Amino acid sequence: MMFSWQNGTLWETLEQPARGIELVRNGWGSPAALALHPQDDVPGIWLSNPVTGDLPPMVQRLFIAKGPVKVLMQNGRTVGARYADDDADYVLLMGVAPADLTADRETQATSVFEETARLLEAEGFTFHDVVRTWLYLDKLLEWYDVLNRVRDAFFEAQGVFGGFVPASTGIGCANSLGAAMIAGAIAMRPKTDRITRAMLDSPLQCSALDYRSSFSRAAEIVTPEWRTVFVSGTASIAPGGETVHHDDADKQVALTMDVVKAILETRGMSFTDSVRAIAYIKRPEDRAAWQNWLKANNLPADYAQEVIADVCRDDLLFELELDAIARL
Repeated sequence: MMFSWQNGTLWETLEQPARGIELVRNGWGSPAALALHPQDDVPGIWLSNPVTGDLPPMVQRLFIAKGPVKVLMQNGRTVGARYADDDADYVLLMGVAPADLTADRETQATSVFEETARLLEAEGFTFHDVVRTWLYLDKLLEWYDVLNRVRDAFFEAQGVFGGFVPASTGIGCANSLGAAMIAGAIAMRPKTDRITRAMLDSPLQCSALDYRSSFSRAAEIVTPEWRTVFVSGTASIAPGGETVHHDDADKQVALTMDVVKAILETRGMSFTDSVRAIAYIKRPEDRAAWQNWLKANNLPADYAQEVIADVCRDDLLFELELDAIARL
């Protein structure tokens, strides 16, 4: 089973693996794609960024390629889908919002995690089944430390620490609801021992848990035919956890990509195995640094969707998240 993004258009023909999760590039949500799948039957997140020339607000829409899908709702909004294959059941959540949009930021963040757990539990899942999360915070730099405290407390209460800590992205983007935070997640429950999951280390960085940021550097799902790697939001961070190459976008991009490359190589993969990537760029003028790196490394200009957004530290100029798939 799989779902797909590709530059805002739904593929007419999908030459994809029969099992496992496949995330193909996300797009802007072209009229053709959105007409095929209106908002009420496809989970999606609409994210906004500053007005920056040719970069419109980003929409993430996820399309299930085959098989029956159960739509999951939150307060009348489509926020997820449950689907299955021979080896596992999956829940995909996108756009989970706090119960009270007028509450303070800490309360909203707590509510988002609680709402995520509630939606999972309604389908017989728990947070222990989550392998990947996305956390989108409006004005992130003003309260990222609050988010980390909330996440730590939630993970502690759920017993996540000591078990599987999901891969994650935490990024600064506003949203169409005006919420302080919205979230997404992928959860998986194997039916057989033919499918496994694992947290992956980063050879060039310490564990994010070492500095109390509660996510794994990457996560992997292995099916009988395919291996899928979810690389968390990755930035120019040294092995000890400190930011490297202050105010130098070229060097930050290069180090970020070295870190991602090293993670992929531990799984026998390379950048050409990527099926979905998002490049978060703090300053519009630093798009050139990213594009120059792509050109120097013989990768296409549209290798990743570009989004102007704040990264989790004010001195971080660039972040990349990436999903890759390889046949066993």
